[in-house]
Amino acid sequence: MKRRVAIVGFGQTEMSAHSPLTKAELANQGVRRALDDARITLKQVDEIVLGDIDWVSGTAESEMELADFVGHWRKPLVKIETGGTVGGSAALSAIHHVAAGACDVALVSTTAKFVGPPPDVMPRGPFLQAAISSGVHALTEKWCAIGAVGTLSLMAAAYAKLSGCTEEAVALTRVKAARNAMLNPYAHLREPLTVEDVMKSPMLTAPMRHLHMCPITEGSASIIFASEDVVDQITDKPVWVQDMVSLHSAQHWSALQDFIAPKEHCTLPSLQKACEILYKRNGITNPAKQLDVVEMYEPCTWAELVWMEAMGLAEPNQAWKMAASGATAIDGVLPINPSGGVTSTNGGVTSTTQRYGELALQLRGDAGAHQVPREPRRGIATGFGGTGWTPLLLLSKDKP
Repeated sequence: MKRRVAIVGFGQTEMSAHSPLTKAELANQGVRRALDDARITLKQVDEIVLGDIDWVSGTAESEMELADFVGHWRKPLVKIETGGTVGGSAALSAIHHVAAGACDVALVSTTAKFVGPPPDVMPRGPFLQAAISSGVHALTEKWCAIGAVGTLSLMAAAYAKLSGCTEEAVALTRVKAARNAMLNPYAHLREPLTVEDVMKSPMLTAPMRHLHMCPITEGSASIIFASEDVVDQITDKPVWVQDMVSLHSAQHWSALQDFIAPKEHCTLPSLQKACEILYKRNGITNPAKQLDVVEMYEPCTWAELVWMEAMGLAEPNQAWKMAASGATAIDGVLPINPSGGVTSTNGGVTSTTQRYGELALQLRGDAGAHQVPREPRRGIATGFGGTGWTPLLLLSKDKP
C-alpha cells in the first residue's frame, strides 16, 4: 500500500429478525451513525463503496434505490456484490482506493433487508436456500441442496469424529457467544443460553443443532476509511490497517473436499492460506500470543472451533479443548468474538463489515459493555462466503 489507511468511523443499526425500517432507512441510519462516529459530514467523504446482494433484497441496481439515502449521488461510487463476503470485499476495495490515492476518505455501506414470499407460502430459510441453490454448478450440484446447513454439518460431523469434540464443548462455545451478545446493544439474539438449552435444541443435520447455526438478521453497518494525510484532521483514535488478504478456496462447493470431507483434520483452505500469507508478512509466528482479540465470521458454532485451527490459534483437533477452558472468553487469554459474533447476528451483507468495525471498536477501547478488559493493540477480523472465500484484515492501534 502506498499510503497508510485507518478506520476513522463505524456505525451500525440495531439488528433484528424483521426490522420495521425499509432498506433505504436502515442504510441511511447506518451511514449517519458512522459519520457521527467519525465526527465528519458527508461532504468530507470522497467516495462511496456499496456492498449489496441484489437477489437477497429483491432489487436490481440497488445503487439507484439507495443513492439519496447513502449519499453517493454525484459522488464516485463502486458497487461490490460477492455474496456473504460482500462487506469484507467492499472494505478491502475502499482500502485499496484510499491507499492508492484515488480518494482520501471512503465510506463503505452494507445493508441487509430480506424479501421473499409470505411466510405462509415459503419460510425465509427455504427461500434463501432456493436462491443459493440456483447459483450452484448445473451438473455436479443441482441434485442436492448445497448451502450453509448441509455443508457445515458435513464439516461438523468430520470434526467431531477426528477430534473427539463433545457436544458439551460446542454448547459451551455457543453459550459464550450468547453471553457476549447480551452485552452488545446492537446484537440480534440477546437471550441467555445454557449448555442444556443448546443441547436440547432441535437437530438440523447431525451433529448440527438449531442453536449452533446463525440467525437471519436485518440491519445496516458502515465503515469510514481515511488516508494518513487527513487522519489527524478527523480523529485522535485511528485504527490502522496493518495488512489484508483475500483468497478463494474453490470455484464450486463440491470442489472443497478438504473442507467437506477431510482425511486428517478439518480446515477452511482459503482462511488457512490467507493467515499463512498475512502472518509471514507481519512477523507473526505465534498468533495465539501475538494477537489480542479476534472477530471471526463463524456461520455456526462448529466453524468457530474448526477455523481457530485454520488460523493457527490452536493445534489441529484441539480448539474445542482451548475454548472449553475459557481461553476465548472476553476475559480470556485470546478473546474471540466479544461482540457475540455471527451466531448471534447474521446480516450476511453486513456480517463482515461488523467484524471489521467491532474489531476497530475494541482497539479504540470503545466497545462499551463488551469491551475486552485488557487493552488490546492488535487484532484480526475474518470474512466468509460462498466457495469458502476469505477476506482477512489485520488491524492495529499503532501506525504501521
